[in-house]
Amino acid sequence: MRTTKVSQAALLLGFGLGAFFEGILLHSVTGFFYLGAWAIILGGLVLLWSAMRGPGPLPSGRTFVGSYAIGWGVFNIVEALARHDIREDWLLFGTGVGFVLLGVVLRKMQEHSFIDRRSGLDRRSASPLR
Repeated sequence: MRTTKVSQAALLLGFGLGAFFEGILLHSVTGFFYLGAWAIILGGLVLLWSAMRGPGPLPSGRTFVGSYAIGWGVFNIVEALARHDIREDWLLFGTGVGFVLLGVVLRKMQEHSFIDRRSGLDRRSASPLR
């Protein structure tokens, strides 16, 4: 439950912040666009806040970033289909597909610990100098 909420929050945050990036840097858009982006970001923050306060394990940072990239990519795809001619502005659509694929790869990667994370007591008890 907690993992699902965090992933959904990351999707909303990625979608909303992707909209802000697109609207501020690349286009001059109306206030309704920004109002919608604010609402999506606010929804993502509320969902993230409620997930952080809930019981259960949190997902890894890789899962969060993967969901965030998927959200940003979905925004790029939707925006490319809604506002642009794909034959001329294919790069925006391709960027969206790339973000979605990157997010899927990050979410599907196996969780391997490269660093052995043990408490100090566990490290001391396994020491040969004891």
